[in-house]
Amino acid sequence: MAAHGQTAHRSRNPVHRRGPFVVEPFTDDSHAIWEQRRHVVCGVSPGNSYFQVSRLTDLLGWLTAEFERVDVIIPDSALHHTYLALGYEPRRANRKARDEANVSYNRVARAWQASGGPRERDGLHRMSELTSHDVYRQRFAECERALREDRALWETCREMSMDVLAGRGYDGPPEPERIEQAMQYLLAELPFFLASADIFEAPSSLNFYHQRLALAELIFAGRSVLEPSPRQGYATIHPAT
Repeated sequence: MAAHGQTAHRSRNPVHRRGPFVVEPFTDDSHAIWEQRRHVVCGVSPGNSYFQVSRLTDLLGWLTAEFERVDVIIPDSALHHTYLALGYEPRRANRKARDEANVSYNRVARAWQASGGPRERDGLHRMSELTSHDVYRQRFAECERALREDRALWETCREMSMDVLAGRGYDGPPEPERIEQAMQYLLAELPFFLASADIFEAPSSLNFYHQRLALAELIFAGRSVLEPSPRQGYATIHPAT
């Protein structure tokens, strides 16, 4: 089942090289949303070595030049679940997540100022500031249901969550409770894949990451019960080099 008109297969749209970055829209609809360049959401993963100040400076300068509006999200509240899954007690998990998210937030703020600064309509947000939005809450509840009902979605989230834990040093057995706790990180991010146009009240919105994400591709290929908004696009954007 294709999702709200999203093409149910990988698009054959051309790969775009735009200065220092390459853009690969996933579907025909995503390509059309990229061509509009009305709004883009940039998620910055705490603890990910890709997001160094120098690269963020280049990326944010480029996004600001390309798109009418840019919103950057730091998943602070979502990161709490990762630390719980790693075995931290709740208070320490909260402190670790807050401290790591603050490092990323400050890094983005410095990089954006170095690239000319955000415009009045641009924004830098902690995820915890956005989760009370009505659209976010509605789509989050939908994602919770889908995770129980959609086996492909559950398996994809499970595999990605195991990779995250392994990347943070966990080498123990894949205990169900631990993995399900780690999956809450992805669950918290999913509403932005589906409806950032609605959450940020933008005419259309492109969500992206710097490498292929199995979860995004599952959803935008129409192979999940989750359906993105027809105003929502997805792309891979990475340095040309």
